[in-house]
Amino acid sequence: MNKLGEKIDAYREAGIVLERAIREGEKLVKPGLPVLDLCEAVESRILNEGAQLAFPCNVSINEIAAHYTSPPEDATLIPEHAIVKIDAGAHVDGYIVDKAVSVATTQDLKDLVHVAERALKKALEAVKPGVRVSLIGETIESTIKSSGFRPIINLSGHQIKRYQLHAGKNIPNVNMRTLLSRVKPGEVYAIEPFVTDGVGVVVAAKDAYIYRVLEPSLLPKQLADLLKKYNSLPFTTRWIKGIDRLRLEKLLSYLTRKGILASYPVLVEKSHGMVAQFETTIIITEDSYLAF
Repeated sequence: MNKLGEKIDAYREAGIVLERAIREGEKLVKPGLPVLDLCEAVESRILNEGAQLAFPCNVSINEIAAHYTSPPEDATLIPEHAIVKIDAGAHVDGYIVDKAVSVATTQDLKDLVHVAERALKKALEAVKPGVRVSLIGETIESTIKSSGFRPIINLSGHQIKRYQLHAGKNIPNVNMRTLLSRVKPGEVYAIEPFVTDGVGVVVAAKDAYIYRVLEPSLLPKQLADLLKKYNSLPFTTRWIKGIDRLRLEKLLSYLTRKGILASYPVLVEKSHGMVAQFETTIIITEDSYLAF
């Protein structure tokens, strides 16, 4: 088998595992469920199926758009009235698949979820080799706005490379005409429309539970030993065992300030509007794409 075939097989395997994990998480969603249980159920399924975690499972609820994963001993419960976004990633030998679904716990929120899902479907219909990323963004934007909602303008899909979750080009959720880049055969992208009934902008909260190593050679030895298995992919505080929690939080904060780690703050819709998201990963082929 050639290298491209091996690469596609790895993506396909990661995608199958991740799909099962996401669907398991989707079935668990109900008011009163601890968010920690949902995060750990999805992550455990990925690991038990033989893939590796590409990043911590995000469970972002209502106005929280992205980057919420349970910290240690998280007491957060899914509320009665909620849009629950499950965003998770799996990899096989560094080949990453990134997926997300949204679940509405009440009937009145299902329109927002359906529009996000439809925006992803329409975006995929626009994908072909050589297409400008701005055209994909225009398709997402028009689909969402025609339904009476807004896309989130400062969140986007992204190119993926081996062991790199965010690499190079972005796939915007609006028509950014200044973006002249095009998708090319062999490139891998996560496409992820975010839909809101708010103003369509996210801001960073003060809390961050997800980090990524930027300078592995500058890490304290104990932390370097604990983090080496993530190979520069994002990790979360609850994955780190053997260090006092308060000391760990102070250490991560210090290393982030020094530029040794990058942090991913929780992202909240600026007007506290509800947010829905769907996401899938594709590889561009010579005449179309493959979805995983």
